[in-house]
Amino acid sequence: MPDKKINPIQSIHEVATAMNSTHDPDGLLELILDRCIQMSQAESGSLMLVNERESFLEVVTARGMNMKKMSQVRLRVGQGITGMAVSTGKSKLVNDVREDPDYIVVKEDIMAELVAPMIVDDVVIGVISLDSNRLNAFNEEVLDIVSVLANQAAQIFKNLQTFRSLEQKTKIQSTLIEIAKVVTSSLDTEEVFSSIMNLLDKSLKLEKGTIVLYNKELDCLKIVAASGLSADEIEKGIYNVGEGVTGKVYELGEPVIVPSVAEDENFLNRVGYLSHFKSDPKDIALILAPINSEQNTLGVLSVFLSNHKDNDLQSYLDFLLVVSSIISQTIKINKLVEEAKKEISRENIQLKRELKNKYKFGSLIGKAPNMEKLFEKINLVADSRASILITGESGTGKEMIASSIHYNSSRSEAPYIKINCAAIPENLLESELFGHKKGSFTGAVADKKGKFELADTGTIFLDEIGEMDLNLQSKLLRVLQEREIEAVGSTKTRKVDVRIIAATNANLEDLIAEKKFRVDLFYRLNVVNIHTPPLRERVEDIPLLINHFLEKYSKDNDKYIKGLTREASRLLLKYNWPGNVRELENIIERAVVLAQSELLDEEDFIEIAENMQNLHRFLDTNNSNNDYSETGSSIEIVDVGSGSYSPSYLDGLDGRAMEAVVNEVEARMIQYAMKKFRYTKTRVAKYLGINRNTLDKKIKELRIEY
Repeated sequence: MPDKKINPIQSIHEVATAMNSTHDPDGLLELILDRCIQMSQAESGSLMLVNERESFLEVVTARGMNMKKMSQVRLRVGQGITGMAVSTGKSKLVNDVREDPDYIVVKEDIMAELVAPMIVDDVVIGVISLDSNRLNAFNEEVLDIVSVLANQAAQIFKNLQTFRSLEQKTKIQSTLIEIAKVVTSSLDTEEVFSSIMNLLDKSLKLEKGTIVLYNKELDCLKIVAASGLSADEIEKGIYNVGEGVTGKVYELGEPVIVPSVAEDENFLNRVGYLSHFKSDPKDIALILAPINSEQNTLGVLSVFLSNHKDNDLQSYLDFLLVVSSIISQTIKINKLVEEAKKEISRENIQLKRELKNKYKFGSLIGKAPNMEKLFEKINLVADSRASILITGESGTGKEMIASSIHYNSSRSEAPYIKINCAAIPENLLESELFGHKKGSFTGAVADKKGKFELADTGTIFLDEIGEMDLNLQSKLLRVLQEREIEAVGSTKTRKVDVRIIAATNANLEDLIAEKKFRVDLFYRLNVVNIHTPPLRERVEDIPLLINHFLEKYSKDNDKYIKGLTREASRLLLKYNWPGNVRELENIIERAVVLAQSELLDEEDFIEIAENMQNLHRFLDTNNSNNDYSETGSSIEIVDVGSGSYSPSYLDGLDGRAMEAVVNEVEARMIQYAMKKFRYTKTRVAKYLGINRNTLDKKIKELRIEY
């Protein structure tokens, strides 16, 4: 018995303080045993926990004893002095073990033993056993102190286990969040699977881990991603359905926990795991979760990890089942994406066929001589590398001709990019055409490819080229000359192979004279000029176009329209069509949508009739304007179209009669529309059937006061 007087309160306080200084359950148990041995002056001791599953005492830590030998001792609950303390829940002091019939010899020189159960919530979770090679080594005071410390330690140990469990769950939740981020950030399954295994390894501290999927072509299971395996080892990971633990989990579609891979007869060790685990294979658990879809099993997710006492294998299995469902969804999404890609590819091929068919020269409607010459010219230039400038009034089909040229050229399989230079603000057009580097201007948060780079090996169509800023024209000239582009904010150039087709309804030569368009760019673009004739110069094509649009919009609107009455046909043939084919298409579509009979009549084109009546009223001059007096006599007035002009006035227009009369008609129409709609340009342009840019140009060219 120790000579030193023990202060119970001080001892409990010191041990409690020491116990609260650690958050490691294993470290806590060792600390408890050390403090108890020190306080009681015992020569040896051990701390055991109850294994509830198998109802025996498992040695966790020991002092002054052979740990290997102690680990082989398996005292059952109720067996020996220690086992009795667990079964009864009462401490026991034996100062001479030779006189106790329950004592089981674990060490030859032990003479006295003190046992205190670790109790929390009325449940014995373990026991502290102190041994001495002296008789009467312990007293009741020591027993009471050790009992208090054992119960206090039990509570702290239980709290630490709860803390560890919560910590494990928190780690699992954060890992699931990271896995979800990985899955949503990529459509590459190999990349996703590899990232999932890396996250599992980091979270669970895996010994090894694999994702195995069924290969339909080979009719077997193969490793597609792994943690802790070399490429050669992954190649060995092939299993038949129903073979080994992995094959059985796949076959049955049910999860499995193998507490010790070294002791499981179904574990094949095909990859050679057992030879290079970090821990003893007996202490390695294997958890397998099937990767199930709605209809069948796709594969197996498996992890090897050390089977520590504080590891909740069931919680890990629940976690892996969630991960396996994420993998299943990833596979499903990938299949849907692949199917969508195939469908898009099929649709793309079909679309290209339709586009080729749509933009065949035969699909450009027209039989007028000037249209036949146009088709012949397109046929000649389609397969050349030359730049093409398409000119003509708004609505004459310049974009359709550009598309026709591309889809009937050797570049038809390459990109075809269209851009309207008038529709994009000047400060953004450069970036849109040539791209920009991140940070090159406010709002440039990432690198962006320009239209020229996207159109590489193909064709770019620049509509409304006359609206392009002079500074930007110089950059475009460089593309034409050097075949290279430079992104905004970059110092590097990039070669591009792009055929340029430009279009404009403006007179570029006038813009050159006004120093609004570069003459060198004009000659570079105008290698081949294709002029699209206005509809009034190809009147014989109007019936063909009417029939085409009738068929198209009748089908689109699920209507049956036979055609037009004679009066309606006559009305449309007499109209001047300032908006050209676009205006005709718009008129026919509106008439079809609002039609209430199978034949379209004059009433279905009331706007055309009103426009023509208004035009007649405008061009009818007052008598004061029609009467001219020369030497006191009235002179002859000549009627031209719907206007009246004197012979002397017409004679003075030799060489420009058509231009003068047309300009006057246009000026009067614009003035009328501006007064009618109170100078609202957008409404005026809509009424006249032209776009806003064209209206502005007409006002300027005709010197109309605004």
